Amino acid sequence: MVLPQSLDLGTLLLISVGCVLLCVVGLLLMFGLQILGTGLSTIMGIFELFNGIISGGPVAWCGCLVVLFLCIGVIGTIFLYTSCQANPAAMNFCQLLPR
Repeated sequence: MVLPQSLDLGTLLLISVGCVLLCVVGLLLMFGLQILGTGLSTIMGIFELFNGIISGGPVAWCGCLVVLFLCIGVIGTIFLYTSCQANPAAMNFCQLLPR
């Protein structure tokens, strides 16, 4: 194989390593930007949901707020009940529940 005078094996090795690094960096950037875009899209969707609830006016979002508080209350009660089953003497709330 005849190489031009300005290209020696060291230069070719440097060029090939540079191309491989560019490919690896390119793949990392592509996957990283997809992950970043998905995360930001999820966060913005949550903000848009709360913005829709709040900007609907006092009558439009009142029912949604009641349902949201009920869901939080049910989840909190389930959490407290399961923690009372694990350790009944942990808090005074556990004495209210039947054993």
